[in-house]
Amino acid sequence: MELAIRYGFVNDRSRETEVEILSFPLAVFLVTCMSDPAISKRYAMAESERCSELLIDEPNQVIERIADDGFGLELKALQHVLGTQTYDFCLDFSDYVRLASHFSSPSWRLVNKNLRLGQVHLFKSEAVGILKLHAEENILRAINETGDVSPPQFLKQHLAGIKSIITVKEKEEERTTIGFSLEALPPCIRSIYNRLVEGESLSHFARFTLTSFFLNVGLTRREVLHLFSRLPDFDEHLSQYQIEHIAGGRGRVKKYTSPSCRTLQTHGLCPRTEQCLSVRSPLKRYYGQVRLTERGEA
Repeated sequence: MELAIRYGFVNDRSRETEVEILSFPLAVFLVTCMSDPAISKRYAMAESERCSELLIDEPNQVIERIADDGFGLELKALQHVLGTQTYDFCLDFSDYVRLASHFSSPSWRLVNKNLRLGQVHLFKSEAVGILKLHAEENILRAINETGDVSPPQFLKQHLAGIKSIITVKEKEEERTTIGFSLEALPPCIRSIYNRLVEGESLSHFARFTLTSFFLNVGLTRREVLHLFSRLPDFDEHLSQYQIEHIAGGRGRVKKYTSPSCRTLQTHGLCPRTEQCLSVRSPLKRYYGQVRLTERGEA
């Protein structure tokens, strides 16, 4: 549990089955005691990532059984050749549409999938990705349904120590990535950024907005890639390609600028706060706030 919260991964050393069974409810209890949604999300993501790493090495029939018994999902194992591709699983059209909405990568769009007789055909990695999503949601549900709990006195100091370390670490990451200008983020960018930090899935346009904005205010491509690694459907190769394209690489001479306020309103990404009524661009709002901060007027 502590490794998951501090570093975002779970120790993969094999343990006795009894230990595994008992450790999970205990970890859920301890995470609940800290009453911090960000810590709960961090733990759930780490545990679900470990689940996916274990599942990817399992036979397809085992994955089918786990999907059915553990999540009530009819994920059918098969070997099906369509065109030049060999698929490992298929999933009912209605289930796929419901689940794919959690993923923002274009590869998950139905138009990019093979649909035959009401079944969407999937590669093994995609099937495991769907189970990873289910695992994360189930862990978060278990934490939320535990209710208000209080740890024994001897654990309070230890849990408080872990919580303080996470708080300090998050602030250090923000300072390293965005520096002094974090406080100058306009409300629209701040809203998208907060969702990103919390590990929520973002729409394609929200990702474009955040990427183009950060690149235009001085972040490097590597720093932007590091930010997006928090997303549940993070694909390093695809994200790197998209960041390079927006930054002016991949055949482009100039990089994209950040969308205007009007465009953000059209896409439902503008919170329409009073402080932005006279602003036409998030970049102008940002640089205005930076200047005020430098003069000590903010």
